[in-house]
Amino acid sequence: MNLSIVIQVILLAFIVLGLQIFIPVININGLEIAPDILIIFLTYIGYYYGRLETIIMGFSLGLIQDIVTQFELIGIMAFSKSLLGYGLGTMALYRSIWHRNFRICFIFINYFLHYFIYYYIKLNGTNVSNLLFLKIILIQTILCFSMLLIIDKSIMKNGISR
Repeated sequence: MNLSIVIQVILLAFIVLGLQIFIPVININGLEIAPDILIIFLTYIGYYYGRLETIIMGFSLGLIQDIVTQFELIGIMAFSKSLLGYGLGTMALYRSIWHRNFRICFIFINYFLHYFIYYYIKLNGTNVSNLLFLKIILIQTILCFSMLLIIDKSIMKNGISR
């Protein structure tokens, strides 16, 4: 990436971070769930720029999100978003090979694994049933995945689902 693209991506990352602050929180059985538009941003970084850039951006955004939202579990978002960045960055390698439906399934699985790792660490030591654990992960995954598809269909000209 050249310097002008790096500056544009960093400025866009700050805009997305600002938008993330104003997303409303959904309360399910005492657990707060907020749609994470940062992983949608990471999906596009991974699709257009590659693995290394997505890992670095995922770690940076995750660490900022940890510091701002949950200081008691610092590093959990940085870790899970770095792993997500590795997975999503793979799409740039196979952009012309993978079919659209395979890309969509790949993104959904990456989102699911991201939330599984995040909530497994976050809810460790709390008394949460396996069914509720799975429901929380699926709700979060479906929520962010549907937001990705809405953004991709309405805003992006040459997006992931085309």
